[in-house]
Amino acid sequence: MIVVVCSIVFSLLMIILANQLAWGQPATPQELVTYEKNSGFIKEFVVPFEELGLRGITTDLKGNVWFYHSTNLTGTLVMFDPNSGKFTQFSVKGETVADNPIINLASAQLAFDSNRNAVWFTDARTNSIGKLDVTSGQINFAKIPTDSAGPMGITLSPDSNTVWFAEITGDNIASVNTESMEITEYPTGAESGPALLTFDDSGILWVTLSFSNSVLRVDVQGLSSDNPSTAITELKLSGQDSFSPLGIAVSGGKVYVSDHGSSRVIVTDAGFINYVSYWTSPSIAFPATLPSQVVADKNGNIYFAQHGGNRISVIDEAGIMTEYEIPTGPLSTIVFIAASDDGKVWFTEWASNKIAYLDTSIAVSFSLQVGQNIPLTLDKSGPKSISVALSSSNTAASPLSLSEVEIGLVGMTESGLGVTYEAQPPRVNLQDAKSVDSEIQVRAKEDARPGSYTAMVRAFAAEQDRLVVSRLLPVELNLDVLESASSQGNNAFQNQQTSGSIVQDVLRIGAPLGAAGLIVFAIYRWKKAKKAHQ
Repeated sequence: MIVVVCSIVFSLLMIILANQLAWGQPATPQELVTYEKNSGFIKEFVVPFEELGLRGITTDLKGNVWFYHSTNLTGTLVMFDPNSGKFTQFSVKGETVADNPIINLASAQLAFDSNRNAVWFTDARTNSIGKLDVTSGQINFAKIPTDSAGPMGITLSPDSNTVWFAEITGDNIASVNTESMEITEYPTGAESGPALLTFDDSGILWVTLSFSNSVLRVDVQGLSSDNPSTAITELKLSGQDSFSPLGIAVSGGKVYVSDHGSSRVIVTDAGFINYVSYWTSPSIAFPATLPSQVVADKNGNIYFAQHGGNRISVIDEAGIMTEYEIPTGPLSTIVFIAASDDGKVWFTEWASNKIAYLDTSIAVSFSLQVGQNIPLTLDKSGPKSISVALSSSNTAASPLSLSEVEIGLVGMTESGLGVTYEAQPPRVNLQDAKSVDSEIQVRAKEDARPGSYTAMVRAFAAEQDRLVVSRLLPVELNLDVLESASSQGNNAFQNQQTSGSIVQDVLRIGAPLGAAGLIVFAIYRWKKAKKAHQ
């Protein structure tokens, strides 16, 4: 049964890890990382630890980078100075009180408090919230009232007077008074799994519920521990669509949520009525790219990590998504990221034991535009076309080679895209020409299902070391076709295949730590449930 779960979620990688877990052997970096290349956009740094254990990351106002490294017995908060390359370590003491699967699942997260020159962090191992005073190096703890709460996401309130965090196994969100260190908990519902959280500009708290396929909108001013539901609104995607939310950010009145069970980020209005699926480029090695933490910078750009796709992605204010391949791969296991004020996006690489940053000041030297013939309605009468315009700002300093820019269409639904396409021409030379037009002919497949879908027009170029940078734009496709009998049969088959409780647990959880953590926690919950019914 576990092998079935693995094949659904992570294919070959998860089968390898499941076998290792069955024999009691941990995964090694060599099995997840087989190459190290050079990138003109991303710079990596090896951390001073032998064991794997990188978790969350943040930055301070001086440009220092803070990250957490932990095993199931130890915890270390680390400050990295990018200018000197120096790592300063702060040991996190305390007895381990949580089970290993909860520690691996929750993963420590960090938030820098500029008012107090302090770093706040969640620590599932000791079941507490920690505060490091940067000046003195002293660490204080606030013990969480709920046992084995699995504290995960953490954020400061807009006035910096309160710290909020999510308890992924405690099924609570909670606040910490920054002066008294007193914790107040608010239940989110049984088996809801609150994971990551953020505030918007109006002071509303947004929380992903990773086990219940929904997001919470919380009016913290009206929140009461006696009756929290009066200030909490649970939001789901409209229609029959569902997702596995993990990361969340809010900018410009839009909510960005990663669907960590698939290959997309949801961009929606605050009511979750109208939304667009930003599908990522398919991963060569794995069946899903598994977008994870999502953050916004001060300019309104959105960043997220692709855990299975091994990329860092950016959605700018114009709605264009850009993907950058990580130099170490094929699975460096990036889940947690942070955007600094100097234009760098920092992230931790669990499998390669590195931290790294994407330098957003280095421009991608080509742009992508889609014509006005969108949305595109397809029937069985023949293909329709999408016009694509590419232009270059080719400079000698660009890391990209624009002699072969490839053009295509990517996208996914529960049943697949339901269309075929052909780009004419499929690749263009922007090294010599400043602008080139292409056309994508799209045709509905015989087994296509009717409905409205989102695909992504994609253009990509490579660096010298064959690392790919992609530009993508969403396009709406309306399939005006009759549903075939075979499609209806496939629907019933798919529903039957996903009825097992472990399968649903895995799809809901979505591997916040990545790699072994997902399967370990799924087995852990299954064994606990089985024992409870004996």
